[in-house]
Formats: sequence, C-alpha cells, structure tokens
Amino acid sequence: MKVQALFKKAAKAPAAKAPVKAAKKAVSKVTGTKATRGWLGGSGGAQGLNKWYGPDRALFLPGGLLDRNDLPDYLDGTLAGDYGYDPLGLGKDKETVEKYRANELIHGRWAMLAAAGIIIPEGLQANGADIRGGTWFETGAEMLNGGTLNYFAVPWGIVSNPLPLFAVIAVEVGLMGAVEAYRRSGTGPAGYSPGVGKFDASIFDGLDNLYPGGPFDPLGLADDPEVLEELKVKEIKNGRLAMISVLGFSVQSYVTGEGPYANWSKHVADPFGYNLLTVLGAEERTPTL
Repeated sequence: MKVQALFKKAAKAPAAKAPVKAAKKAVSKVTGTKATRGWLGGSGGAQGLNKWYGPDRALFLPGGLLDRNDLPDYLDGTLAGDYGYDPLGLGKDKETVEKYRANELIHGRWAMLAAAGIIIPEGLQANGADIRGGTWFETGAEMLNGGTLNYFAVPWGIVSNPLPLFAVIAVEVGLMGAVEAYRRSGTGPAGYSPGVGKFDASIFDGLDNLYPGGPFDPLGLADDPEVLEELKVKEIKNGRLAMISVLGFSVQSYVTGEGPYANWSKHVADPFGYNLLTVLGAEERTPTL
C-alpha cells in the first residue's frame, strides 16, 4: 500500500507531521498483518519511515543547499526512493512520474539479476566449476563456436544439461515471452509456491502490478504494510545501484579486457598495485579517443 500524499509544499511541513503519523497508525491497524522480528531477535518492523517518506524525508542535497520549497509538486514523498531529484524536470506531473517509476523499478530488478548473472558464473569458473565462457562477454562467442551452456554447472555437478545455442534461445524466448505476457495482462498460471501452497490463476486477480505479493512473496516479508514500505525503499536503492554496477562492468570489460570477478580478485590481492589509477595509467590500457 502506498503512503498517501499529505502535502504539496514544504512550507507546510510542520502542519503535515500529525497527518503523517496518523497515516502510519492507520497502516498499522490493517487487519491480518503479521508481526515481524529483527534478524537478531529484536522487535523488528519498519524503522523510521519518516526518513524515506513525507515532507521531512531525506533529500539528494543536505539542508542549506536545497530549499524544500523548490521541489516540484509531483515529487511529494509518496514514492519509495523519492529524494526530490529531477533537475531536468522530466517528471512533469504525477502520471508521468508513476510511469517512469514503473520503468525504473523493472529495469532495476533486471539489473540486479544481471549483476548476479555476470558475477556468479565467472566466480564459479574461477574456482573450479566446469564452465566454459563464464566471463559474461565471452559466453556468446563460446556458444557460437560450438560450445554449450550448462544451467547447473555448479562445482558439485547436480545436473548435467549441456544445451546448444539454439536450444538456449528457444527456452529463454519462450519463458520471457510468457512472463512478459502475464505481466502486461496482470494474470498468471496456476502453480505452487512455498509458503502459499497450490494456487489457481484467480490468485493474481486484483494484485498490484509492481508489488503483487502473494506467490511472489513466499517468505511473507511484506505481510506487515510498514515493512513493505521500507522494503520498497531498499529495493529501489539496490536496483539503482545495480544499474550503475552493470554499466560499470561494461566499461571495465572494455578497459581491462576482463570480467568483474577477475578485476575484484586482482584488486583484493594487490590493492595498491591494481586499482583504477594503475589500470588507467598502464601504457597498454591507456584509453584513446
């Protein structure tokens, strides 16, 4: 559920504090919620939502450098990760901002999966797994040269299923096409999910397109509405970091000719001998325009 917009201009922030607290109390009264606890057995639950939502939320610049009255009306603190940052005025209005947020969230989720998919195979190959082309930018060339892709090529060799390129393309196009079709239509197939059990297609009716929950939350992490609001902030922040990371992986691969795991390993082994300055300063790797 969304934290409701209770203000328009920061000048009215003191008067808005009481409604924000009232909104939080209203959220906590939702029936059917589950009490959460911290990882170490503490009280758990959301901590300090006012820091992320509402008129007193953190902004992209500290106080004194940014006047809250200068924030655009459409950045009113109701969306997770809203730091008031839109220097080019791309948002224009609430509808446009919500469309951009949906795109940003989906791209952030893909970037988090991509970052893991780039690092893990390379790390497994570097530590003895039977993987060919584990470095992300070498995988395609390896497949085109007659190599196969083994989805379960972990060091323990659980399942051997070497697939040629055409089979991989067929599987991924089929799966992604189905996922995108279901996402756009807001529907889904019957199935089974841990924590939920067997379910039929009607379970997807009326679910939020961006935060559906249900079968997609088998651990019940978002059963508490306030915890859900905090998790939204964590997700968008990690998604943004992942998008920057994938861009960094691409640039690094061009400059060093290696994957991120190899770069990290060399840096950890010799922090002062292998870092940004030494890489850019090396004659054989000096970038040219």
